[in-house]
Amino acid sequence: MSKFFSLSNIEVNYQITFFEKFTPIFILIFIIITLYLMRNKLRNNKLLDKKLRYSFAIISSIFLTLYYILEWSSNGVTVYNLPLHICFISNILCIILCFTKNKNLFNFVVFTGVLGGISSLLAPELDLSFKYFRYYQFMICHLSIILIPIYFIFIYKYTVTIKDTFKVIFLTEILGICLGIFNEIYGSNYMFVSFTSNYAAKDSVLSYIGEGYFYFINLQFLFLITMLLWYLILKFSYKYLK
Repeated sequence: MSKFFSLSNIEVNYQITFFEKFTPIFILIFIIITLYLMRNKLRNNKLLDKKLRYSFAIISSIFLTLYYILEWSSNGVTVYNLPLHICFISNILCIILCFTKNKNLFNFVVFTGVLGGISSLLAPELDLSFKYFRYYQFMICHLSIILIPIYFIFIYKYTVTIKDTFKVIFLTEILGICLGIFNEIYGSNYMFVSFTSNYAAKDSVLSYIGEGYFYFINLQFLFLITMLLWYLILKFSYKYLK
């Protein structure tokens, strides 16, 4: 297998550069501005809208699928490499959203996808390098879970209510608790949820919010505050777009 497609750390002690970290963020900003400026044209051109949505979905699907083919062919399918991280779940739902335009999927990914994608771009894995496929997969898949919900805000004028917000909070809590139990049993770190320690947040900024049971309690407060704050930002944005 070409080194380009290797998912293991090729360069020892390599750290992502400023250019590698911020180029995707600049691209994200450029695409968001472009979509905003083209929003009326896309609304009035159903064929162009369909082609763009399908392109988002297909590109994201290719990189996500290829990543798991490489991962599972190298390491096998284990409890540690399932697509159960919130960004992977959001990625799959965003792909489906592009084809179905399902409003309930939008309600979920406009929180989990956008917030998860932004946090991942601002604090990416430190050993990512543009020399390898993993860098492009990471950046493209996280860009897509931000761009696709924003696309539906701009073009389809999808909005979320406070009722929708609490439904997403409830569903995410249920998912988090289920994955937290899974993490406790197998020592995995899906959604960074752990009940008796902060093991699931190891090597992430969340490891600083507490230890033991306090980690889980603080994680709940942080989650709730972030979701409600993002709802207020979205609400303000809807008024501006009108």
